[in-house]
Amino acid sequence: MLLEVPKPKTEPEHEPERETPAQPVPWWPPAVLVFAVALAVTLLLLPRAAEPRRLAGAAQPMPLTSAPTTTAKKPAPAELPDGGPVTPAGAGTWRVQPGPQTLAGTGGKEVTYTIEVEDGVDAPGFAGQVDAILADPRGWIGRGEVRFRRETSADAEPQVRISLTTPATSRRLCGFAIPYDSSCHLTHRIVVNLARWVRGAHSFDGDLTGYRAYAVNHEMGHELGFGHVGCPAPGAPAPVMMQQTFGLSNSYLADLNRAEPGAATRVPADGAVCRPNPWVG
Repeated sequence: MLLEVPKPKTEPEHEPERETPAQPVPWWPPAVLVFAVALAVTLLLLPRAAEPRRLAGAAQPMPLTSAPTTTAKKPAPAELPDGGPVTPAGAGTWRVQPGPQTLAGTGGKEVTYTIEVEDGVDAPGFAGQVDAILADPRGWIGRGEVRFRRETSADAEPQVRISLTTPATSRRLCGFAIPYDSSCHLTHRIVVNLARWVRGAHSFDGDLTGYRAYAVNHEMGHELGFGHVGCPAPGAPAPVMMQQTFGLSNSYLADLNRAEPGAATRVPADGAVCRPNPWVG
């Protein structure tokens, strides 16, 4: 009888363990990875972003804009315009200008006059210009009611003296309730303001010859007995007795004349604006 020798116990059979292959370690850190992804997305979108934007409809031109400009304040109509130099004050005495004894006009009342220039003022052409204005048929002689005779003697006693006068002396003689340079009429004397003779008035828009004719005719009108009037109708030629030195608007002149007692009623504040006019007719 054979005895079976028991076999030694063995472990259950199984496949030998396999080693898991080692994972490769990334060569960039996480922050670099994020940057790389963002860069890739940007590169994908860049061609589309570079394309010009397409809009429906017709192309419209871009409006042109300019830099803001500073608008200079417009001077008041009664202000003295810019212009040539003016002697501000003279001696307060006058010298009669030499020249021929002229006669302008043939009918009506005779008015004698002398032409004077304040000492300290050089105005060699003043006398000739005044003579020419008074002799113009568009002036007072054109009405056939007056004629003018010029006297040139320093001892003459004319009906009216026409005196070119500096601004300071003019203000002393005329007063000027309206605070702007102007000529004026006194008893048998016409004071022609040198500043206005040299620079004129805004109403005449640079027409110095026209303004000078107006100034002489206006003040001579006072000597002949005429007072101030307003603009008769919008766009009409201004009457020579309108205060064109200060403006051409009735409303503007009416407001200025409030400073002079009794003068405010002479011009109606009706808004009428005339055109400049230096002549009587």
